[in-house]
Amino acid sequence: MKLAWLNPRLEGCCVSGAHLRATIGAQAEAAEDLLHLVSQAPRLENLATFRSVRLDVDAGNLTLSIEEVDMYAQPLSPGGVPGALATPASLAEHALAQALLIRDLCVQGQSILRLAS
Repeated sequence: MKLAWLNPRLEGCCVSGAHLRATIGAQAEAAEDLLHLVSQAPRLENLATFRSVRLDVDAGNLTLSIEEVDMYAQPLSPGGVPGALATPASLAEHALAQALLIRDLCVQGQSILRLAS
């Protein structure tokens, strides 16, 4: 999947394994796994096939989780418009999405941006 970032600082924290390790320490491996799986999946529907990735919908956002790491995202249409997810059932409407807008990455409930500050 293609990844777009809501915040350039968030992108900066997430694109470097060294920066992730310096920011979140022991949870960096789980964060790297999650980022790798998401970036390598061709479509959103493929992410649902990984048993290690939990998918949930909350307040219009898609949550993808591995261990103590949660990624909050929205599927993007081919035109780059973020899609709203009302319920877990609405995931089916976005199953063919090939891009995500990453809104936040949290470790043990704390935003990576807050941890990097």
